[in-house]
Amino acid sequence: MALAFSVLGLEIHVSTDCRRLERRLEHITVKADQDYPVTGVLAIEVQKNGGEYTVLEDGKGLVSSQDAEWITLYLHELINFRVSWRFRDCIKIHAASGSFRDKRFLLAGDKGSGKTTLITRMLFEGATVYGDETVVIEEGEIIPFPRKFHLKEGTLPLVPQLVPICGKLTSYPAYYGGRFYFFDPTDAGFEWPVRKGNLDVVFCLEPRHGRKTEIEECPKWSMVEKLMLQSSDFAENPETQIGRLCNLVDKSACVNLYFGELDRTVMLLQSVLLDLHKN
Repeated sequence: MALAFSVLGLEIHVSTDCRRLERRLEHITVKADQDYPVTGVLAIEVQKNGGEYTVLEDGKGLVSSQDAEWITLYLHELINFRVSWRFRDCIKIHAASGSFRDKRFLLAGDKGSGKTTLITRMLFEGATVYGDETVVIEEGEIIPFPRKFHLKEGTLPLVPQLVPICGKLTSYPAYYGGRFYFFDPTDAGFEWPVRKGNLDVVFCLEPRHGRKTEIEECPKWSMVEKLMLQSSDFAENPETQIGRLCNLVDKSACVNLYFGELDRTVMLLQSVLLDLHKN
């Protein structure tokens, strides 16, 4: 059995002789609608010998394990790493991304700040959702990185529309404890477009779990500082990259979003985007 899909111009081929693993490979297949021409190929094979799986890349053995879950997670990370390496000269921002009323926005913040929960809820509130983890800055625009979302079990009570959907998905052990589901907008019947484009608003998420949600305008110099803390792949001499980040922020509205109660957070986020749409 062989799977083929592309991620930002890298064509991925994954083959295996194990039927049990075939089903798991579907969980990490990227189904995003992309318009990037294929400029490279990654060939991965997973062989099963006895009770052990061995991953080969271009015929070279990488790792072996008896755990099908672990192998699936490894393949997911390997594919993301190989795609990311092709953009190694570009800054990556740790942020969810989407658009609402034709206004493209980022939700930047630390791990655990609520990015995946909020962006997934926005999916059911009329937003077009691109990703929950990373965007790439290239030529003054952003490229959403089409990685499968990592939906934590704790998100389901907050976004109840996900409960019947995740009932049909398979959970995986999370690095931080607990379990998560691989998810993307197509699992909920929505489109999953990935396009390079201009940025309109940057929201910096500050968790205030259990308290009142508030927003305030963020000075652009402060937002640059915040995004630098959420960014990776700076060059040894990063002046040019930092200049691109400053230019991106300078052209965008900047908002601190103190994330407390989810419904109010969604309402305030939509309000900011609607005001921009009207103007």
